[in-house]
Amino acid sequence: MSTIILAIDQGSSSSRCVAFDARLEPVAAASTPVATSFPGPCRVEHDANEIADGVLCCLREALARADADWPDVAGIGLAAQTETFVVWDSATGDPLFPAISWRDTRTARWCEELRAAGHDVEVRATTGLPLEAAFTASKLRWVLDEVPGARTAATSGRLLFGDVCCWLIWRLTGGAAHVTDPSMASRTMLFDLAAGRWDGAMLELFGIPEPMLPAVVPTAGQLAVTDPAICGGTATIGASIGDQQASLFGHRCVQAGQAKLTMGTGAFLWCNAGTSRPASVPPGVVSSCAWRLGDETSYALEGFVPNAGAVTSWLRRLGALGPGDWPSIRRGALADNSAPWCVPALFGLGTPSWAPVATAGFGGLTADSTGKDIAEAAMIGVAHQITDAIEAVSAGLVSPLEVLRIDGGLGSNESVLQAIADLSAARLERTTYAELTARGTGALAGLGTGIWDDATLAGMPAQPGGTVAPCLSEHDRDAARKAWRERLVQVLGQAATGERS
Repeated sequence: MSTIILAIDQGSSSSRCVAFDARLEPVAAASTPVATSFPGPCRVEHDANEIADGVLCCLREALARADADWPDVAGIGLAAQTETFVVWDSATGDPLFPAISWRDTRTARWCEELRAAGHDVEVRATTGLPLEAAFTASKLRWVLDEVPGARTAATSGRLLFGDVCCWLIWRLTGGAAHVTDPSMASRTMLFDLAAGRWDGAMLELFGIPEPMLPAVVPTAGQLAVTDPAICGGTATIGASIGDQQASLFGHRCVQAGQAKLTMGTGAFLWCNAGTSRPASVPPGVVSSCAWRLGDETSYALEGFVPNAGAVTSWLRRLGALGPGDWPSIRRGALADNSAPWCVPALFGLGTPSWAPVATAGFGGLTADSTGKDIAEAAMIGVAHQITDAIEAVSAGLVSPLEVLRIDGGLGSNESVLQAIADLSAARLERTTYAELTARGTGALAGLGTGIWDDATLAGMPAQPGGTVAPCLSEHDRDAARKAWRERLVQVLGQAATGERS
């Protein structure tokens, strides 16, 4: 084996490494699970050392399965869950605190206070992000305030902050590189999206010492070199990017208006917005950096839904689904307004409302209702939330989103895809590629290390995997959407008054 690209896809539930050849075809893969802890209400954490150790294990195993060794590795690309972050001691390499997940909303009340004080407009204008606990800054401040001595150590530069890619690069290089890219930096509420740098006013607002922040480098390039004492060999790290941005690149959504929907633990709708920062962004929609290649930055609009595949895990814990069962939505269920319904806002609501609730609202249950009915109602609720995001992002485009490219584990559920197509009136396109995030990461690593160029990537054949077209009548679609909006208002009202449905 002469040329291997190793692409890391570090997610909420697993760390994965895919080995690609010089044609960007996968030749081997390895993965390890990632444990998640829920130490208190609204708190979601990971063991940062477990993440790093798991990635190292995956790198070695994928290389062995590819029948290759480190001299064959032309480059490494890293993609990771955005917003999840680590704070660690630069002298010892020890994490100060568990990695705090993007799903964690422990600082929701403080974010609400900042909004009430009028800071939301300033934050959105500078960073492109709504002032929400899903993003990093408020939770980073929480760590600095709650851990004794943390703020002093951070101000002196002893404590370092980084997204998961940044943490992994620091570990893989033996502490030689403390860097991030704009796609990750733009998810912190500390980054000036237009200027492409950390913003002093945001650092002051959130009380973040600048010495703890990583340098911001392009998404692809000669970013760092692995430490053989850590990894077992030397290779160039050629790309670092957020997992959703990597998926967007992997889907070849490289032109303005092209969009993809990743359906994993959460659902992530990303639309390429071109090489100029969007001038007008609809309420509840996030504008962000997609990637920076050389001196050119590509931007994106995002619709975020925190409740997708995570709802399936919740249904299994409830006993509504068996350990190996998957939820399904009956044909005709969307038009049945007498059936049980559910608003699964377990990790809050994303686009467009960003309501910081943590509940699931039910209605229509009877003595005859079964676990299967509950599971179906919950997944219909997921499909409605995804449709909310599609409608919100479409409002910021010249024309509505009529085609979405699909990936992610929940994207294999045909009945859920059909429900999304029916409710949104969009056509969903699948691909036979199962590793879109890794593929995008590998493609960028190849660009960064000079293995191929844009023209070579464009010439690599796509692998379409069929489409799911809407078939629900406009009347039934409108009725289903109206009923959903009414139920959503009901559940949000009950959550605001401390009631339970």
